[in-house]
Amino acid sequence: MRNVDFARQPARLLLIAMMTAALAAPQAARPDHAVLDEIRAHHSGIAVWWVGNAGWLIKSGDLLISTDLDLSRDEKIQAPPITARELAGELDIAFVSHHHGDHCNVPTIKDLARASRCTFVLPRPCLKEVGELGIAKERVIVPEPLEPFDVKRIHVEPVHAIHGNQEFTVLTREPDFVEKIAHNCGYVLNIAGKRFFHPGDSVLTEEHLALKNIDVLFVSPTVHNMYMDRSMILINRLQPAYIFPQHFGTYKETEQQAFWMHGYPDELKLRLSQELQKRYHKLSLGGKFEIR
Repeated sequence: MRNVDFARQPARLLLIAMMTAALAAPQAARPDHAVLDEIRAHHSGIAVWWVGNAGWLIKSGDLLISTDLDLSRDEKIQAPPITARELAGELDIAFVSHHHGDHCNVPTIKDLARASRCTFVLPRPCLKEVGELGIAKERVIVPEPLEPFDVKRIHVEPVHAIHGNQEFTVLTREPDFVEKIAHNCGYVLNIAGKRFFHPGDSVLTEEHLALKNIDVLFVSPTVHNMYMDRSMILINRLQPAYIFPQHFGTYKETEQQAFWMHGYPDELKLRLSQELQKRYHKLSLGGKFEIR
């Protein structure tokens, strides 16, 4: 047993409590229009912005794409760093992985459909969700897992996304869950010589582990996705140059919904090797990162 200096314990405990509170507190929101201004100013190379949950903006040159945008204010800890109406004039392609509202967010898609000319990549289960929005058919691509396609200079390789649930289970209680498992997608996006992988909401699959030459990985360390252990398996197998955690710190958490609202990005980082920790980048809401 080590000797303990009890006189110093209260100070240590206070310091630990202060550090824990600082980490848990929501980070200050960025100034209004900061993300929009950065997007408009970016014309060379590749940059990514995290806009909450599994939502990303990726800009390569003058081409701007998004993944799983939920830019509504519902249940949010902070207001999203950009609105759908602000984004509408800039966005070229909007990728959606599956039908749940934190990924296929109908209010966001409605604003983008009305005020932009972007192309929507919507898996078949999403079509029912957006059916009343009147999006022109020529603006919609319906992907299928393992059927690659090209859109606006991007080569897209869809993979299966097998949605998880509480206690590390697979989600089977939804109507037509077999159809949804068959058609929901993660995406490998080939952008300007870099390969990005966004798995959507999915447990770890053999398709994921078979991927090659992934440069940028978006990973969701939540109970209903890959948590920490399977996220580590994926990261260690793929050895990406850039690792970005997602699906955390976005919604006002409740105990009942914590299995999908609460992520473990800091705990995941601590379990990685020192080399992989250098490649791991946890962005603040609206944060920008340039891919070299």
